[in-house]
Amino acid sequence: MKKLYVRVQPKQGAERFFRCGIEFRQAWKEVEVDAATASRLEAEQMLEVSETKPAELENQAPNEADTSGHSTAATGSGTPAAAPNNGAPAAPEDPAVRLEAIRAAIGQLNKEDAALWTAGGKPKTEAIAAITGWPVTAAERDAATAVGGAQ
Repeated sequence: MKKLYVRVQPKQGAERFFRCGIEFRQAWKEVEVDAATASRLEAEQMLEVSETKPAELENQAPNEADTSGHSTAATGSGTPAAAPNNGAPAAPEDPAVRLEAIRAAIGQLNKEDAALWTAGGKPKTEAIAAITGWPVTAAERDAATAVGGAQ
């Protein structure tokens, strides 16, 4: 696991941005992710990523800058743990952004872990929700995995 400090690039003007099923804002957020996710975050032009704690966070407790109050802890399999339901991040209202976040979450699922997949080979909605932090319906999963989607 790799610890990163991530925020939306201030000059991009976006208030929030989703990548790899994680919501980022303009405040720094400490995340602990696997190597593949770290590479995707570091390559994203909308995000500012640092392996060292930014100076403005030096006097703050970990994740204090992340006002959502959600843990960035991951499960033993490397899949991020689901955010608690009380105060869980709201699903993006923009359907395109929501679909992209679901696709990104599906891309993080371990293809060898049968517990994350249905008998028909589709990702379980609970497994996707564990990454996104909000409930995902079968219809949304199916839309995200349709032609052009991730699976």
